[in-house]
Amino acid sequence: MKFSIIKREPSYFFENIHEDLNRFLKDTFGDIEYIEKVDAPLYKTFRPAVEVKEKPDMYNIKVELPNIQKEDIDVELFNNGISIKAESKFCECKEDEKIKTSEFRYGKFVRTIPLAHEIDVEKAKSEFKDGILNIELAKKEQDKKEEVKKLKID
Repeated sequence: MKFSIIKREPSYFFENIHEDLNRFLKDTFGDIEYIEKVDAPLYKTFRPAVEVKEKPDMYNIKVELPNIQKEDIDVELFNNGISIKAESKFCECKEDEKIKTSEFRYGKFVRTIPLAHEIDVEKAKSEFKDGILNIELAKKEQDKKEEVKKLKID
């Protein structure tokens, strides 16, 4: 048996590494792009941290929303999930002010979280305090008794 060795340039292996790294960072942290124009605010995409805890009878969801007003948050519930929308708005500078650097994130975000169990939308509770949105979602009562049926094989 004879093997042939394919000679490749070192650049071949690194050809797409930039794109792969950008895709990995975007999937992990969202878009991190700056608009650097004169007299324009520094906009970055906004992807807040989310924590979902499941208990036997409920879900507890925490969303980190710094620099956001309660009025700019929209939460929609459906049977097997929740959708959270928010917007961090840029505040214009006064005439004698100029932003030199900013690490704040501005913009809109939408996050849909699928849940394994149906939730009772009537029992949902939420609280927004110190930049943290806390949501409690009760699971719907389901029949504890699982019905087992024998199937007759013909």
